[in-house]
Amino acid sequence: MKKKFSLDGQKTWEKYRDHTSVRISLYALLGLVLYVLMFANVAPEVIDVSLGTRAESNIASPVTIRDDRETERAQEIAAREVEPEYIKDDDITTRQNQNLDRTFIQIKEIAAEDIPNEEKLDKLRESIAYSLNEDSYNLFISYPVEEIETLRRMTTSIVYEIMYDGISQQNNGLNRAYQRVDDALMVSSLDEQMRAVSREMARAAIVPNFVLDHEETERLRQEARDRVGNIIIREGEIIVSEGEIISAEVYRKLRLVGLLSESANMLPYLGLAMYIILLIAALGVYISFSGLPIQKNNKILFMYILIFALTVSVMKIVNIFQGLQYTGVGFLIPVAFGTMLMTMLIHQRVAIFSSFVLALIAAIILNENVSSLMDISYAIIAIFSGLAGAYFLGAGTRKTKILQAGFVVSIVTVVSVFTITMLQNVTVSWIELSQHLLFAFLNGILASVLTIGFMPFFEAAFTILSSSKLIELSNPNHPLLRKVLIEAPGTYHHSVMVANLAEAAAEAIGANGLLARVGAYYHDVGKTKRPHFFIENQMNMENPHDKIAPHLSKTIITAHGRDGAQMLKEHNLPKAIQDIAEQHHGDSLLKYFYHKAKQEADTEVTESEFRYPGPKAQFKESAIVGIVDSVEAAVRSMSKPSPERIDNLVRNIIRDRLEDGQFDECDITLKELDMIAKAVCETLQGIFHSRIEYPEDKEKVKVLEK
Repeated sequence: MKKKFSLDGQKTWEKYRDHTSVRISLYALLGLVLYVLMFANVAPEVIDVSLGTRAESNIASPVTIRDDRETERAQEIAAREVEPEYIKDDDITTRQNQNLDRTFIQIKEIAAEDIPNEEKLDKLRESIAYSLNEDSYNLFISYPVEEIETLRRMTTSIVYEIMYDGISQQNNGLNRAYQRVDDALMVSSLDEQMRAVSREMARAAIVPNFVLDHEETERLRQEARDRVGNIIIREGEIIVSEGEIISAEVYRKLRLVGLLSESANMLPYLGLAMYIILLIAALGVYISFSGLPIQKNNKILFMYILIFALTVSVMKIVNIFQGLQYTGVGFLIPVAFGTMLMTMLIHQRVAIFSSFVLALIAAIILNENVSSLMDISYAIIAIFSGLAGAYFLGAGTRKTKILQAGFVVSIVTVVSVFTITMLQNVTVSWIELSQHLLFAFLNGILASVLTIGFMPFFEAAFTILSSSKLIELSNPNHPLLRKVLIEAPGTYHHSVMVANLAEAAAEAIGANGLLARVGAYYHDVGKTKRPHFFIENQMNMENPHDKIAPHLSKTIITAHGRDGAQMLKEHNLPKAIQDIAEQHHGDSLLKYFYHKAKQEADTEVTESEFRYPGPKAQFKESAIVGIVDSVEAAVRSMSKPSPERIDNLVRNIIRDRLEDGQFDECDITLKELDMIAKAVCETLQGIFHSRIEYPEDKEKVKVLEK
């Protein structure tokens, strides 16, 4: 018969079962698989267009983004529209009046000199900074100094008064100042000639004294810029309509929103890598502190990663159907498929935590919203459906229980979808809503079908002892159990009794009661090779051990453990069942044949010659089966079993095995051994309870006695 592949049976795998580097590699493998599956969901959309061509369809922006170029242009237009701000500079007023006053002083000095008029005129032309006509120069040398002084006072007064009020370069400010000079001279006491000279001197001295205030002007312009809002290209905004020419401006906008291959944003790829690292880190930390077998067992971790990756792969398949425009097909995501498998094969707590991680992945894979890489609605629905699968399946393993859990998942998903639809406050037609709810209902059904379909694969590939597998093995019609029943009926009855005791004891200490029961069913299957050499099968026949040597008897008796393990292996039963068959006697002593050999032998006989080959019990269920195997045989041989006698017998057997070191390689505690003793005694007392003797039974006894 072809042997079934078993990871537990591989020496290489045993070597790396709890190796840290293997765990890291498994997490890295999961991260790589997730990145490959999610890569396309974050890839930027690009189009193939060129300048001068016509758009084949409407092209809309996939993102909302600020158009820096248009924003800056609008801001500069607003700034240019701001009028410059001017400020009056009194220093200019003072300087111009001082220059004017100094000029008149020079004029008076030259006019008072005793030199010819021609020389005076030359000196005036050279000394006066203003450009005057000849009449003005002639007036200065012809008028007395006192008149020139009057002219000075009048002219400087007019200039100071006008410049003090301020003269702007804008809006004909200088012309208005000249007009004010004329107005002031019209009411003065000067004669016509002196008014003309004063007007000319005043106009020459007057200059604008309002200068540009750079700081205030820039502040006002910056305020104008700030008032201009950002020019935004919004998500969904049509950049170019079908049939329009791709102009330089349109091409620039296409590049800006990342629709051109050379401008595609690469950050989402890096973001996805960081996102997956965070998810894997969260899983790793949780598992490392979970206190469950997956914490150290790489075989279980590998199975978990397969389930996780398989669930995400199913999400990806659903995402492909989304591309076919089936409205609401995303609600079909069977996250509960993964959480139910994890609940049955690993642990419910791991499944509950994983539902949140899977939901975060679903938010990206199933996202149909172009404005964001994540759709939180799918995450929420995935969380509720995943939790429903883990909670309502519980410890159930039968197909009917899986289907029931799937139905609950369907109801929870329907309610979740309906709730999310209402919260989104969008108008949805009844036809569209009905389609959404239909896919939501199919969610749980698909999850349960996938769970039932993939369960045997994981059980076979990883030799998993799931509850459903154990229940299947407990069927009395199994070929090996039928073989025991037919060829060794006493052993079969003994195994059934041991199974009842073992299950009660295992459940009392929190061990796997179903594993203990099924292991007990098969623990003595090796006796079918030589059934009549075991006392429970010796009915109305002589004991064959009376005719053979003790050493040969020992060989026959001790062989049944290894024979049973080999038979179980040939029938592809799980490793744990094989281990129970091989370990339930450990290396305990065959006391009867040991003492018989000592009595018959002339030479010294050692205990090691009459011990089982082992190994000792490696796990609690194996130790329990070994205890109750001895207890059941011993109690069956008691003539008048009473609660006290049973209790003493059970505790003596446990004490003997403890002192003999049969639990040295098992993590069972003294407290658990005491709990086992109590559970076994309670079960045995229920079996060997006192029975009321009815009157008719007494009459039958009297008749028989006669």
